[in-house]
Amino acid sequence: MSRLSRLSQQGEYIVLCGLVLVLCGVFFLYMIRPLQDQLSQTNDRIRTLEVEVAAGEAVRGKLNELKKAVGEQEARLSHLRSVLPEKKETAEIIRKVHEMALDSDLKINSFTPRTTVDNGFYEDWPIMISLEGNYNALGDFFGRIGAFTRIINVENIHVKTITEHPTRERTLSATCTATTFVFLEPEQKQAPEESE
Repeated sequence: MSRLSRLSQQGEYIVLCGLVLVLCGVFFLYMIRPLQDQLSQTNDRIRTLEVEVAAGEAVRGKLNELKKAVGEQEARLSHLRSVLPEKKETAEIIRKVHEMALDSDLKINSFTPRTTVDNGFYEDWPIMISLEGNYNALGDFFGRIGAFTRIINVENIHVKTITEHPTRERTLSATCTATTFVFLEPEQKQAPEESE
């Protein structure tokens, strides 16, 4: 008889239990353990993706704010373009200032545009003006410039009383600097750099 047949029934149960435990251990090591490792990696990946999704949601939340801010800046730029002439409109500005002086009954002695001063996205463009007229006409001229759609600053105002042959319409002479601002398109700023 073989050795197994000589074992008692209790011994057979012990061997059988031992064999089942060994098989369970082998099953755990080769089947369950790899699945646990894979599950752990999958859970780690899920946590990483959840963090990325949360970050994406935060960015999406800010996207609407950024779109609104861009819209506001575009509206502001559109407004600035309406009050800041472009290079091609400068002749029209000179003509309008000249007309405002004449419409205010002022005599223009000199009207001298100066060189522009670069300030980044715009340029200051001063125009030296010498006028003759009376106080009401000068005030009317400054009022017209103030109401003009384009920004024009008037500074360095010097007023003198005319002593030689004054008339009711000609009681003073004035000099001033009328400065308008010229908007520079990005292409205009880049053109000199590209040629260098």
